[in-house]
Amino acid sequence: MTAWRGARTVERLRRITPLAEAAGDAEGSVTIVVPARDEAPRISACVDALRAQTGPDVRIVVVDDASSDGTGEIVARHADDDPRVMVVRGGGPPPGWSGKVAAMQTGLDADRDARGRCGIAPPEWLLFVDADTLLAPDLLGRLRATAVQHGADLVSAAGTSPADGSAPAWSLLMPTGIVFIGEHADPQGRARRAFAIGQCLLVRRERFAAVGGWVALRDRRTEDVLLATRVRDAGGRTRLVDAHGLVTTSGLDPFGAGWASFRKTLVAATERSVPVLIGGGLTHTAMSLAGPVGVVCGLRYRRSTPAPGRSGRGRATALVAAGLLGWGGAAAAHHRAARLMRTRTALAPLAPMIWALFGAVLLDGARVVLRGTAGWKGRDQ
Repeated sequence: MTAWRGARTVERLRRITPLAEAAGDAEGSVTIVVPARDEAPRISACVDALRAQTGPDVRIVVVDDASSDGTGEIVARHADDDPRVMVVRGGGPPPGWSGKVAAMQTGLDADRDARGRCGIAPPEWLLFVDADTLLAPDLLGRLRATAVQHGADLVSAAGTSPADGSAPAWSLLMPTGIVFIGEHADPQGRARRAFAIGQCLLVRRERFAAVGGWVALRDRRTEDVLLATRVRDAGGRTRLVDAHGLVTTSGLDPFGAGWASFRKTLVAATERSVPVLIGGGLTHTAMSLAGPVGVVCGLRYRRSTPAPGRSGRGRATALVAAGLLGWGGAAAAHHRAARLMRTRTALAPLAPMIWALFGAVLLDGARVVLRGTAGWKGRDQ
Protein backbone atom coordinates (compact mmCIF):
# COMPACT_ATOMS: atom_id res chain seq x y z
CA MET A 1 0.00 0.00 0.00
CA THR A 2 2.79 2.43 0.90
CA ALA A 3 4.60 1.62 -2.35
CA TRP A 4 1.43 2.22 -4.38
CA ARG A 5 0.80 5.54 -2.63
CA GLY A 6 4.39 6.58 -3.23
CA ALA A 7 4.29 5.68 -6.93
CA ARG A 8 0.98 7.48 -7.41
CA THR A 9 2.25 10.61 -5.69
CA VAL A 10 5.50 10.63 -7.67
CA GLU A 11 3.45 10.60 -10.86
CA ARG A 12 1.53 13.61 -9.58
CA LEU A 13 4.77 15.38 -8.72
CA ARG A 14 5.98 14.96 -12.30
CA ARG A 15 3.60 17.83 -13.08
CA ILE A 16 6.09 20.26 -11.58
CA THR A 17 6.46 23.07 -14.10
CA PRO A 18 9.85 23.76 -15.73
CA LEU A 19 11.18 27.29 -15.34
CA ALA A 20 10.86 29.60 -18.33
CA GLU A 21 13.75 31.71 -19.51
CA ALA A 22 13.65 35.34 -18.43
CA ALA A 23 12.16 37.59 -21.11
CA GLY A 24 11.47 41.25 -21.71
CA ASP A 25 7.76 40.87 -20.98
CA ALA A 26 8.65 39.51 -17.54
CA GLU A 27 9.40 42.99 -16.22
CA GLY A 28 7.46 44.36 -13.28
CA SER A 29 8.22 45.78 -9.85
CA VAL A 30 8.78 43.32 -7.02
CA THR A 31 9.01 43.67 -3.26
CA ILE A 32 11.02 40.89 -1.67
CA VAL A 33 10.28 40.15 1.99
CA VAL A 34 12.67 38.04 4.07
CA PRO A 35 11.59 37.07 7.61
CA ALA A 36 14.77 36.50 9.65
CA ARG A 37 15.11 35.40 13.24
CA ASP A 38 18.61 34.66 14.54
CA GLU A 39 20.01 34.12 11.04
CA ALA A 40 23.37 35.87 11.44
CA PRO A 41 25.40 33.02 9.87
CA ARG A 42 23.27 32.99 6.71
CA ILE A 43 21.52 36.33 6.20
CA SER A 44 24.37 38.15 4.44
CA ALA A 45 24.62 35.52 1.71
CA CYS A 46 20.83 35.58 1.28
CA VAL A 47 20.75 39.37 0.86
CA ASP A 48 23.76 39.31 -1.47
CA ALA A 49 21.88 36.89 -3.72
CA LEU A 50 18.76 39.08 -3.67
CA ARG A 51 20.75 42.20 -4.50
CA ALA A 52 22.18 40.35 -7.50
CA GLN A 53 18.77 39.64 -9.01
CA THR A 54 18.41 40.83 -12.59
CA GLY A 55 15.33 42.03 -14.42
CA PRO A 56 12.47 43.53 -12.42
CA ASP A 57 12.59 46.67 -10.30
CA VAL A 58 13.40 45.20 -6.89
CA ARG A 59 13.02 46.41 -3.31
CA ILE A 60 14.27 44.14 -0.51
CA VAL A 61 12.75 44.23 2.97
CA VAL A 62 14.40 42.10 5.65
CA VAL A 63 12.45 41.76 8.89
CA ASP A 64 14.76 41.26 11.87
CA ASP A 65 12.28 39.28 13.94
CA ALA A 66 13.52 40.07 17.45
CA SER A 67 16.86 38.42 16.75
CA SER A 68 19.50 38.18 19.47
CA ASP A 69 22.52 37.44 17.27
CA GLY A 70 23.18 40.58 15.24
CA THR A 71 21.02 39.67 12.25
CA GLY A 72 19.67 43.21 12.01
CA GLU A 73 23.10 44.82 12.17
CA ILE A 74 24.34 42.66 9.30
CA VAL A 75 21.40 43.64 7.11
CA ALA A 76 21.81 47.30 8.09
CA ARG A 77 25.26 47.24 6.49
CA HIS A 78 23.68 46.01 3.27
CA ALA A 79 21.13 48.83 3.52
CA ASP A 80 23.95 51.36 3.84
CA ASP A 81 25.45 50.04 0.60
CA ASP A 82 22.24 49.59 -1.38
CA PRO A 83 19.20 51.90 -1.15
CA ARG A 84 16.95 49.08 -2.36
CA VAL A 85 17.53 47.23 0.93
CA MET A 86 15.57 48.06 4.07
CA VAL A 87 15.81 46.39 7.47
CA VAL A 88 12.81 46.46 9.79
CA ARG A 89 12.99 45.52 13.45
CA GLY A 90 10.10 43.31 14.50
CA GLY A 91 9.09 42.81 18.08
CA GLY A 92 7.69 39.31 17.68
CA PRO A 93 4.18 38.19 16.78
CA PRO A 94 1.20 39.94 18.34
CA PRO A 95 -1.43 37.78 20.05
CA GLY A 96 -3.18 35.49 17.59
CA TRP A 97 -0.38 35.54 14.99
CA SER A 98 2.21 32.91 14.16
CA GLY A 99 5.78 34.15 14.11
CA LYS A 100 6.73 33.85 10.44
CA VAL A 101 3.40 35.19 9.16
CA ALA A 102 3.60 38.18 11.51
CA ALA A 103 7.14 38.93 10.34
CA MET A 104 6.14 38.82 6.68
CA GLN A 105 3.21 41.13 7.36
CA THR A 106 5.54 43.53 9.17
CA GLY A 107 7.71 43.62 6.05
CA LEU A 108 4.74 44.36 3.80
CA ASP A 109 3.53 47.14 6.09
CA ALA A 110 6.99 48.74 6.13
CA ASP A 111 7.27 48.57 2.34
CA ARG A 112 3.82 50.10 1.88
CA ASP A 113 4.64 52.97 4.25
CA ALA A 114 8.03 53.62 2.61
CA ARG A 115 6.52 53.63 -0.88
CA GLY A 116 3.79 55.99 0.29
CA ARG A 117 6.29 58.48 1.71
CA CYS A 118 8.26 58.43 -1.54
CA GLY A 119 5.24 58.46 -3.84
CA ILE A 120 6.20 55.10 -5.37
CA ALA A 121 3.46 52.87 -6.77
CA PRO A 122 2.74 49.53 -5.08
CA PRO A 123 4.64 46.57 -6.53
CA GLU A 124 3.13 44.24 -9.09
CA TRP A 125 4.61 41.18 -7.39
CA LEU A 126 5.57 40.04 -3.90
CA LEU A 127 8.36 37.53 -3.35
CA PHE A 128 8.76 35.83 0.03
CA VAL A 129 12.15 34.20 0.65
CA ASP A 130 13.45 32.34 3.71
CA ALA A 131 16.68 33.65 5.21
CA ASP A 132 18.48 30.33 4.70
CA THR A 133 17.75 30.36 0.96
CA LEU A 134 19.94 31.56 -1.91
CA LEU A 135 18.58 32.54 -5.34
CA ALA A 136 20.55 32.44 -8.58
CA PRO A 137 20.87 35.91 -10.21
CA ASP A 138 18.28 35.21 -12.92
CA LEU A 139 15.84 33.30 -10.71
CA LEU A 140 13.42 36.17 -10.07
CA GLY A 141 13.18 37.02 -13.76
CA ARG A 142 12.57 33.38 -14.61
CA LEU A 143 9.88 33.01 -11.94
CA ARG A 144 8.10 36.06 -13.34
CA ALA A 145 8.45 34.78 -16.92
CA THR A 146 7.04 31.39 -15.86
CA ALA A 147 4.05 33.10 -14.26
CA VAL A 148 3.41 35.09 -17.45
CA GLN A 149 3.81 32.01 -19.65
CA HIS A 150 1.31 29.96 -17.64
CA GLY A 151 -1.01 32.77 -16.59
CA ALA A 152 -0.19 31.99 -12.96
CA ASP A 153 -0.84 34.26 -9.99
CA LEU A 154 1.40 32.33 -7.62
CA VAL A 155 4.63 30.48 -8.38
CA SER A 156 6.84 28.79 -5.82
CA ALA A 157 10.07 26.81 -5.91
CA ALA A 158 11.58 24.27 -3.55
CA GLY A 159 15.18 24.77 -2.54
CA THR A 160 17.76 22.10 -3.12
CA SER A 161 20.82 21.28 -1.09
CA PRO A 162 24.00 23.31 -1.72
CA ALA A 163 25.76 19.93 -1.55
CA ASP A 164 23.67 18.71 -4.52
CA GLY A 165 21.55 16.36 -2.46
CA SER A 166 24.41 14.45 -0.82
CA ALA A 167 23.71 15.66 2.72
CA PRO A 168 22.07 12.99 4.92
CA ALA A 169 18.80 14.87 5.51
CA TRP A 170 18.25 15.25 1.78
CA SER A 171 18.87 11.59 1.05
CA LEU A 172 16.98 10.17 4.03
CA LEU A 173 14.11 12.62 4.56
CA MET A 174 13.48 14.64 1.41
CA PRO A 175 12.20 11.91 -0.97
CA THR A 176 9.72 10.63 1.62
CA GLY A 177 8.85 14.16 2.72
CA ILE A 178 8.02 15.36 -0.78
CA VAL A 179 5.88 12.25 -1.34
CA PHE A 180 4.14 12.82 2.00
CA ILE A 181 3.30 16.42 1.12
CA GLY A 182 2.42 15.53 -2.46
CA GLU A 183 -0.24 13.09 -1.28
CA HIS A 184 -2.32 16.02 -0.14
CA ALA A 185 -1.39 18.82 -2.55
CA ASP A 186 -0.89 19.17 -6.30
CA PRO A 187 1.92 21.14 -8.05
CA GLN A 188 -0.64 22.59 -10.48
CA GLY A 189 -3.35 23.15 -7.89
CA ARG A 190 -5.64 20.31 -8.99
CA ALA A 191 -5.96 18.43 -5.70
CA ARG A 192 -7.84 19.37 -2.55
CA ARG A 193 -4.95 21.69 -1.79
CA ALA A 194 -2.51 23.51 -4.03
CA PHE A 195 1.19 22.73 -3.55
CA ALA A 196 3.45 25.65 -2.61
CA ILE A 197 6.82 26.03 -0.90
CA GLY A 198 7.18 29.07 1.32
CA GLN A 199 10.95 29.32 1.13
CA CYS A 200 10.62 30.94 -2.33
CA LEU A 201 7.11 32.10 -3.19
CA LEU A 202 6.15 34.71 -5.80
CA VAL A 203 2.58 35.99 -5.82
CA ARG A 204 0.77 38.74 -7.71
CA ARG A 205 0.09 41.51 -5.19
CA GLU A 206 -3.47 42.21 -6.30
CA ARG A 207 -4.41 38.52 -6.08
CA PHE A 208 -2.67 38.27 -2.71
CA ALA A 209 -4.70 41.19 -1.38
CA ALA A 210 -7.94 39.83 -2.85
CA VAL A 211 -7.68 36.61 -0.82
CA GLY A 212 -6.92 38.46 2.41
CA GLY A 213 -3.12 38.15 2.39
CA TRP A 214 -1.33 37.15 5.54
CA VAL A 215 -3.99 38.74 7.71
CA ALA A 216 -6.40 35.98 6.70
CA LEU A 217 -3.78 33.37 7.65
CA ARG A 218 -2.37 35.12 10.70
CA ASP A 219 -2.69 32.16 13.07
CA ARG A 220 -1.69 29.42 10.62
CA ARG A 221 1.62 27.60 10.32
CA THR A 222 1.21 26.01 6.89
CA GLU A 223 0.71 29.42 5.35
CA ASP A 224 2.33 28.59 1.99
CA VAL A 225 -0.03 25.75 1.05
CA LEU A 226 -3.03 27.59 2.48
CA LEU A 227 -2.24 30.78 0.53
CA ALA A 228 -1.85 28.84 -2.71
CA THR A 229 -5.12 27.04 -2.07
CA ARG A 230 -6.94 30.32 -1.41
CA VAL A 231 -5.52 31.79 -4.61
CA ARG A 232 -6.63 28.71 -6.54
CA ASP A 233 -10.10 28.68 -4.96
CA ALA A 234 -10.55 32.37 -5.85
CA GLY A 235 -10.02 31.60 -9.54
CA GLY A 236 -6.26 32.12 -9.72
CA ARG A 237 -3.63 29.74 -11.02
CA THR A 238 -0.74 28.34 -9.02
CA ARG A 239 2.40 26.50 -10.10
CA LEU A 240 5.22 24.69 -8.32
CA VAL A 241 8.30 25.00 -10.51
CA ASP A 242 11.50 23.02 -10.92
CA ALA A 243 14.31 25.39 -9.92
CA HIS A 244 16.96 22.79 -9.17
CA GLY A 245 20.33 24.43 -8.65
CA LEU A 246 18.82 27.92 -8.88
CA VAL A 247 17.30 27.90 -5.39
CA THR A 248 19.45 26.38 -2.67
CA THR A 249 18.88 26.17 1.05
CA SER A 250 20.97 25.23 4.05
CA GLY A 251 17.90 24.81 6.23
CA LEU A 252 18.07 21.00 6.25
CA ASP A 253 21.77 20.66 7.05
CA PRO A 254 23.05 19.13 9.26
CA PHE A 255 20.79 16.12 9.75
CA GLY A 256 19.45 17.33 13.10
CA ALA A 257 18.32 20.60 11.53
CA GLY A 258 16.58 18.71 8.73
CA TRP A 259 14.83 16.45 11.23
CA ALA A 260 13.67 19.46 13.28
CA SER A 261 12.47 21.27 10.15
CA PHE A 262 10.34 18.36 8.97
CA ARG A 263 9.05 17.81 12.49
CA LYS A 264 8.00 21.46 12.70
CA THR A 265 6.16 21.18 9.38
CA LEU A 266 4.33 18.00 10.39
CA VAL A 267 3.38 19.40 13.79
CA ALA A 268 1.96 22.47 12.06
CA ALA A 269 0.15 20.44 9.39
CA THR A 270 -1.59 18.34 12.06
CA GLU A 271 -2.37 21.44 14.15
CA ARG A 272 -0.42 19.91 17.03
CA SER A 273 -2.82 17.00 17.35
CA VAL A 274 -1.07 14.33 19.41
CA PRO A 275 -3.53 11.57 18.37
CA VAL A 276 -3.02 12.39 14.70
CA LEU A 277 0.77 12.51 15.08
CA ILE A 278 0.92 9.22 16.99
CA GLY A 279 -1.63 7.47 14.79
CA GLY A 280 0.02 8.73 11.62
CA GLY A 281 3.49 7.82 12.86
CA LEU A 282 2.54 4.28 13.86
CA THR A 283 0.50 3.67 10.71
CA HIS A 284 3.19 5.07 8.42
CA THR A 285 5.88 3.01 10.15
CA ALA A 286 3.85 -0.20 10.07
CA MET A 287 2.95 0.21 6.39
CA SER A 288 6.54 1.05 5.49
CA LEU A 289 7.96 -2.02 7.20
CA ALA A 290 5.26 -4.45 6.08
CA GLY A 291 7.34 -5.73 3.16
CA PRO A 292 10.51 -6.61 5.11
CA VAL A 293 8.44 -8.00 7.99
CA GLY A 294 6.59 -10.25 5.56
CA VAL A 295 9.84 -11.58 4.13
CA VAL A 296 11.36 -12.22 7.57
CA CYS A 297 8.23 -13.87 8.96
CA GLY A 298 7.85 -16.11 5.90
CA LEU A 299 11.46 -17.25 6.05
CA ARG A 300 11.34 -17.83 9.79
CA TYR A 301 8.18 -19.88 9.46
CA ARG A 302 9.81 -22.15 6.92
CA ARG A 303 12.93 -22.59 9.04
CA SER A 304 11.22 -23.06 12.39
CA THR A 305 8.62 -25.58 11.25
CA PRO A 306 10.05 -29.11 10.79
CA ALA A 307 9.02 -30.53 7.40
CA PRO A 308 6.04 -28.20 6.92
CA GLY A 309 3.21 -29.57 4.85
CA ARG A 310 2.43 -28.44 1.36
CA SER A 311 -0.08 -25.88 2.59
CA GLY A 312 2.40 -24.55 5.14
CA ARG A 313 5.14 -24.21 2.54
CA GLY A 314 2.66 -22.47 0.26
CA ARG A 315 1.67 -19.95 2.93
CA ALA A 316 5.29 -19.25 3.77
CA THR A 317 6.21 -18.83 0.12
CA ALA A 318 3.22 -16.55 -0.46
CA LEU A 319 4.20 -14.43 2.55
CA VAL A 320 7.79 -14.09 1.33
CA ALA A 321 6.62 -13.28 -2.20
CA ALA A 322 4.16 -10.64 -0.96
CA GLY A 323 6.85 -9.11 1.24
CA LEU A 324 9.33 -8.99 -1.63
CA LEU A 325 6.70 -7.46 -3.91
CA GLY A 326 5.95 -4.72 -1.38
CA TRP A 327 9.64 -4.16 -0.70
CA GLY A 328 10.43 -3.93 -4.40
CA GLY A 329 7.55 -1.55 -5.00
CA ALA A 330 8.73 0.71 -2.19
CA ALA A 331 12.26 0.66 -3.58
CA ALA A 332 11.01 1.56 -7.07
CA ALA A 333 8.86 4.42 -5.73
CA HIS A 334 11.73 5.74 -3.62
CA HIS A 335 14.10 5.54 -6.58
CA ARG A 336 11.73 7.65 -8.67
CA ALA A 337 11.21 10.15 -5.85
CA ALA A 338 14.96 10.42 -5.28
CA ARG A 339 15.53 11.04 -8.99
CA LEU A 340 12.84 13.70 -8.95
CA MET A 341 14.52 15.42 -5.99
CA ARG A 342 18.03 14.67 -7.34
CA THR A 343 19.18 12.89 -4.22
CA ARG A 344 20.90 9.51 -3.77
CA THR A 345 19.03 6.82 -5.70
CA ALA A 346 21.45 4.15 -4.42
CA LEU A 347 19.53 4.12 -1.13
CA ALA A 348 16.36 2.85 -2.83
CA PRO A 349 16.78 -0.76 -1.57
CA LEU A 350 16.54 0.64 1.97
CA ALA A 351 13.26 2.40 1.16
CA PRO A 352 11.08 0.64 3.79
CA MET A 353 13.48 1.60 6.57
CA ILE A 354 13.89 5.13 5.22
CA TRP A 355 10.13 5.59 4.97
CA ALA A 356 9.75 4.25 8.50
CA LEU A 357 12.17 6.98 9.57
CA PHE A 358 9.59 9.53 8.48
CA GLY A 359 7.08 7.81 10.74
CA ALA A 360 9.56 8.38 13.54
CA VAL A 361 9.52 12.11 12.73
CA LEU A 362 5.75 12.12 13.26
CA LEU A 363 6.13 10.30 16.58
CA ASP A 364 8.83 12.75 17.62
CA GLY A 365 6.40 15.54 16.78
CA ALA A 366 3.94 14.06 19.27
CA ARG A 367 6.74 13.93 21.84
CA VAL A 368 7.64 17.61 21.58
CA VAL A 369 3.96 18.64 21.64
CA LEU A 370 3.40 16.64 24.83
CA ARG A 371 6.53 18.16 26.38
CA GLY A 372 5.51 21.67 25.36
CA THR A 373 8.68 22.15 23.31
CA ALA A 374 7.15 22.22 19.83
CA GLY A 375 8.15 25.83 19.24
CA TRP A 376 10.77 27.16 16.85
CA LYS A 377 13.83 29.25 17.72
CA GLY A 378 12.79 29.75 21.30
CA ARG A 379 9.25 30.74 20.41
CA ASP A 380 6.02 28.81 20.65
CA GLN A 381 4.72 30.23 17.38
